[in-house]
Amino acid sequence: MTNAKQTLRIVVADDHPLVLTAISDYLTRTPGCTVVGTADSGAHLLDVLRRTPCDLLVTDFSMQGELQDEDGLRLIARLRRLYPDLPVVVFTMLTNVGILHELAELGVAGLVGKDEPIPVLAEVCQRALAEPGTTLSARVAERLAPGNADAAEFRRSHPLSPRELEVVRLFALGLNVTEISQRLNRSVTTVATQKRAAMRKLNLDSNADLIRYASENGFA
Repeated sequence: MTNAKQTLRIVVADDHPLVLTAISDYLTRTPGCTVVGTADSGAHLLDVLRRTPCDLLVTDFSMQGELQDEDGLRLIARLRRLYPDLPVVVFTMLTNVGILHELAELGVAGLVGKDEPIPVLAEVCQRALAEPGTTLSARVAERLAPGNADAAEFRRSHPLSPRELEVVRLFALGLNVTEISQRLNRSVTTVATQKRAAMRKLNLDSNADLIRYASENGFA
């Protein structure tokens, strides 16, 4: 990934211990790389970054920590604000085109699906350090390609705002409105309004419909 004179310092974050270990071990074995820190939640990640200089962050998108912890778009936006020069590669199980689009808009260095092998993640990391813009893995690129039906529909309608996307994602994970308000640091009234707005835009009438929509459209 880098020349022999400079070791690439990497921080890795994931809330699944086996995934965190597998990625850290693979990157540590990659010539020219060393994992200098790991984290299993958004709060833990922010603490590690405050204490640990690094050249690259590889992080999961959805990390279920404490209710007032951060993950998702809110965490990535905060990381980009606090560390604008730190390349961030995001790997995620989510396939929702709207969320992937928002991540690219936030300026992440790379996007990789968790359904892809770890060597693909390492390859995207290498490319992300050398290429401008957001480097996409093959499967993420396919999902965002103009010919993809979901991507075409997103470009045509783009119904949900980033804040509404986050509310729908967390609701699909089983959090209620009060818990979502704690996670996103918004009032219960604001979250309830955003949830209703999302359902109205999507022409959905019930919570069951919203959960079904989220499942069918890659929110979880």
